[in-house]
Formats: sequence, C-alpha cells, structure tokens
Amino acid sequence: MAAPISFLSKLFGSKLFKIRRRKKSPEKNPSNPRPRPGHGDRPLKLAEEQRPAKEAPKPEPVDPYLLSLPVDHVIFELWRVCRDQGGWLPRPELSFKTAEPQVFDPKTSMTELTKLLMAVSSSAASRLSAMTPPVLSAPAAPMADTEQGMTEGPQDQEPPPPPDIDAQAMVFVAGDKLSAWLLAYPPSGNGEGVTKGIIMNALGAAGVAFGVDMEVVEGIPAMEAPYFRMHLVARGKAAVPGKDGAVIDLYPRETRKELPVDDMNRVDFTAMGTTQNVEKGAAICHISPPTPGVAGRTVTDKELPTRDGIPAVAPMGRNTALNEDGTSLIATRDGGLEFSGRAFQVNPLLEIAGNVDYSSGSVNFLGDVHIAGDVCSGFTVRAMGNVKVDGVVESSTIEAGGDLILAKGVQGNNQAVIRAHRDIFAKYLENCIVHAKENLHSECIISCEVYSDAGVYVQSGRGAIIGGRVWAGREVDANIVGSKTEVRTTVVLGGLPCESYEKDLLTQEIEEMEKRLEETERQPSSPTKLSRMSKMRMQISVNRLKLNQHQKSLDELQDGLEHRPAGRLTFRVAHPGTLVEIGSSQLKLENETRHSIATLIDGEVKLIT
Repeated sequence: MAAPISFLSKLFGSKLFKIRRRKKSPEKNPSNPRPRPGHGDRPLKLAEEQRPAKEAPKPEPVDPYLLSLPVDHVIFELWRVCRDQGGWLPRPELSFKTAEPQVFDPKTSMTELTKLLMAVSSSAASRLSAMTPPVLSAPAAPMADTEQGMTEGPQDQEPPPPPDIDAQAMVFVAGDKLSAWLLAYPPSGNGEGVTKGIIMNALGAAGVAFGVDMEVVEGIPAMEAPYFRMHLVARGKAAVPGKDGAVIDLYPRETRKELPVDDMNRVDFTAMGTTQNVEKGAAICHISPPTPGVAGRTVTDKELPTRDGIPAVAPMGRNTALNEDGTSLIATRDGGLEFSGRAFQVNPLLEIAGNVDYSSGSVNFLGDVHIAGDVCSGFTVRAMGNVKVDGVVESSTIEAGGDLILAKGVQGNNQAVIRAHRDIFAKYLENCIVHAKENLHSECIISCEVYSDAGVYVQSGRGAIIGGRVWAGREVDANIVGSKTEVRTTVVLGGLPCESYEKDLLTQEIEEMEKRLEETERQPSSPTKLSRMSKMRMQISVNRLKLNQHQKSLDELQDGLEHRPAGRLTFRVAHPGTLVEIGSSQLKLENETRHSIATLIDGEVKLIT
C-alpha cells in the first residue's frame, strides 16, 4: 500500500513555490543597440510591395507556322474515330513550315493560320458527320425465360459497321493565291485510301491549275502517314517589279574638309581645300537603266501584273553631258565640280570672295581662279587655268597653268614662289622667285630671282629692275636697271631659264635627300625608320627620273636655239653695278649709261647707243 502524501509535500509541489529560471541575458555590446521591446527575435513582416516578386514562368515560344488546336476540337474527334476504325494514326499537326525558304513570313503565316482554322473546322465537321451516321433507336426487347421466371430487358446489339467512304482531300489556297496546300483525311470502312486521282480532283475543284508539284502529288499516296498533315502541292510565280534606274555618284555631293596628316602626325592646316577638280571627259556619275517588270502567275492560273522600273533623272548641269549610250554623266571641260542641289555642274572659274587663309585653305583647282582678297603667308594657290589676285601676295606659292595676274603685286620676304605656264602680269615683285614660261610684265622688280623663257618687260610706271637676278631667254626691256647705290643687278640673256632652273632644283633636292637618307641610316633601327627610308629611296628614284627627262628635253631645246639670235637688254638708264651676261661673255657697267642696247657682237657683250 502506497504511503500517504504529506501536507508539506503538497504545499511545496504547488505552483506557488516553483522557482522561475532567469534566461541568461546577452553580453552588453556598445556597438549593438538595445532591441526595442516586443521586437526580440521575431522576424519582420514586409509590406506586399516590398516583398521580392516571384519570377513568372517564361511563356513557351509560339511557333508562327503551327496551328495549335485544343484536344476537344472537331479534328481531334475525327482523328479518334479514324483511329478506332483503322488503327494507329499520327496526331494531327497542321503547319505551314517548309524547307527554306519559307512560303510565308511569320506575320503572314499567323494570318493564314486563322483562315486555315475556319476551313479545317468546317471540313473536319463535315467529314465526321459522314463517317458517323446517326444510330436508330432499338425496339422494346421481348420477355426472356429464365430459371427464376419470366424477365424482360433489352437484348445486346452490335454497333453498325462504319460506312465505306474513300479518303478525302481538302485544298487550302493562300490569300495571295501563290500557294496551295492539301490536307488528306483517311478513308472509312472499306473505302479507298488517298490516291493521285483524288488529289487531282480536289485541286481541280479548288481551281488550282498552275504550279502543281507533281512529284509531291505522286508522293503523298506512297507516304506511310499522309493524313492529318499539310502538304504544299502547288506554288505560283510571284510578280517581280522592275528596278528603277539609279544614279551612282563617283564624286561626293558634299565636299568634306579633310586635314592631311604627315608621318610625324603633324597637320598642315593650309592644305585644307574644299574644291573637287574634274577633267574634261571624266565620268561624274554612272546612270543605271531601269529593268522591266516580270508578271507573276497565281496557282489558279491568273496573271499578276506588275510595273516596269522608272528611268533615273540624270543630274546634268552646266558643262556636263551624257555619253553616247547615256550610261554616264561626263564633264565637258576642266573645272571645279560642285552639286547645286539638283545637278552637278563644272565651274570653269573658282571665285574666292575673301583672302586665301585658314578660312578657305590652300586652293587647288582645274579651272580659273579669281581671288578678291590677299594670299596670306604659308598658303598655296594652284590652278590649271588663269589665276587673278586682286590683293597682295605674301610669302606663299602661286602656280597658274595659264596667265597669272597680280593686281597689287608680291611682298615675298624671300619665300614666295610665283609660276605661270604663260604670261605673268604683276604690279610689282619684291623678294620672290618668279618663273614665266612666256613673258613677264611688271612695273617694278626689286631683289627678285626671275626666270622667263621669253621676255621681261618693265616699262610702265617706274619701270625699274633693282637688285637680284633676271634671266630671260630673248630680251629684257626696262626703263631703269640698277640703282644709284650701285646695288648689284644681274641680267642674263639666252638659253632656257625655266628648264635650267628646274634641273638645278631637282639636282639640289636629290643631294639633300641623299644626305637625309644617310643621317636616317645612322639612327637606331625601328619600324618608323624603315618606313621613312623606303619613302626617301622612292622619292630619290622619282626625282632622278624627272632629272633625266629634263636633261633630255633641255638638250633637244638647246639644239633648236643654236640658230636663234642672241638676246638683248634695252634700257633707258643703267646704273653702275649692272652686270650683263650672254652665254660666257659678261659686261659690267662702271658708269651710268642711258638709252642703250646690250647684245652679243662677235662673241662679246657690247652696248649699242
């Protein structure tokens, strides 16, 4: 028998005397703030908008060529009936996808699939109705004897056999009438499978009479599973519109300001030009003729009309013309080419309203050039035609293929080079080098180096030649030669001054380049060194060829000058210090001489008064 529980035991076992254990408080950390009351270790609840959004499942890509149908669609019901009657059949798969290139683009295919859905729904429903005739209701079943007694109920009846129906072909003609597709349904009962005759009859009923692919038509009956599939059986011929004629530019219609950069990555800002030069007979643009359109044909054997290409309009402007066959626009003269907004035109004259400076860049033109302002230091003007400068020419280079007219003259600072392949007309020439293939006309020549293959005429105005050296092939005619300060003034007559100067210049340039080549060879090897040496050798070879050509032409011209009379100097006043050279003879004037002619007589330079 268990011992009775004492009163004290009951008392101490009650809830009043149970000792609560205190939880150990965490160590105080000054870096961790004390948690707020009631927010101990309970997780924080985020608002709905703060919760991370669950990634939505990516939608499966949609095939734009496949007609997706639900399993309860009538074509699947038809497929199940056919499968139950005839055995295994592939599931329906209606797709316009073919071997590349596709018949339709994705957008067009989506539109055609909508039309196909309507056609398939109608034909499949009709076919299903024909394969499943309605079942007649059975009469009441008679009473049957059993061991238990007489009972009544229906007798088991077999379903009616499927009707004998041949295979069926449905033809779908695309909206553009350029393709026809065939969908075959299986036969029913003892019906005949799909045959070439069934397909051709279906095509004829649909009006398809062009572009039928007989290889496909004959291959469908031989397929293992030809049913419930789309077969491309006919393709039309798309119309091809003619290509329009086009203008193929050989020159840009907008000139670009490009700055040339040399091998040392230095930019020559003075070389920037905006002129496009074109030579006479050069093609400016090609004009491609239009092509005729090719008519198409639908699968229903109807013509698809199209258009022919439109001829291109030739951008023909001033000084341009079409060639004989009309395939190119050519320039009818040399000049500067520009596009005026509608047509190309060749300007024989380039007008520069201001100065030739950094605003215009150096000028290189195939026609004539007219500069209303000055030609500033460091710039170059080259033209195949005449050049006229209304302002002052500073330390610059001017070369004209025709005449050169300097209305105010040249202040060359011993750096200007003036050249013309015909005559030069200048108000004055000072501290510059002048080349004139024909005559030079000026009012004053001061400390210049002048070369003229014909004559130098300093007669108008003051008409003075002071200092420097003047070499003329035929004659020099001046009012004043030299000065009272007896500055040395040399006049050379005879020969071919310009050709001889160019020969000496080429010889000097070759010598300088050979020295630079030797200095470059002593430098450390580098890719830059090899490139520079190659260019130097090439330039030396080119200059030597030029030198040989000059020497040949100089020898030929010298032979023709043997019978030409010696040159002469005509002057009104010649001051002491004037030196006259003709051939190897010289005459130095010691006294002031007036109204005389210096020429070569009996091998000596003599004065004729």
